[in-house]
Amino acid sequence: MSQEDPEFWTRARRARDKLVDQFLDHPDVTLVGIGNAPERGEETGEVVLRIHVRERWTKAKPEERVAFPEQVDGIPVVVVLGEYQLETETPAADEECNQSS
Repeated sequence: MSQEDPEFWTRARRARDKLVDQFLDHPDVTLVGIGNAPERGEETGEVVLRIHVRERWTKAKPEERVAFPEQVDGIPVVVVLGEYQLETETPAADEECNQSS
């Protein structure tokens, strides 16, 4: 099945949803998505399931880390370092604060 095939993307979304259900509530997981394989994706266009984790996951001993599957429904899973947080202020709010000063 080609990555250009709509059925592939349906399968990829279902596989991503399985990972979301299993791991998104884990404190070390920050995001689960579909994307190109890091470093390899630009050349091959390989689409993978990406689990983004906090740095502490990478520093933990292997036996202390949550284990992720190597693939889900035939789609490879890769772990990516990524900590994210919501921005609470918008640029427009920053401008208003600066103008009020």
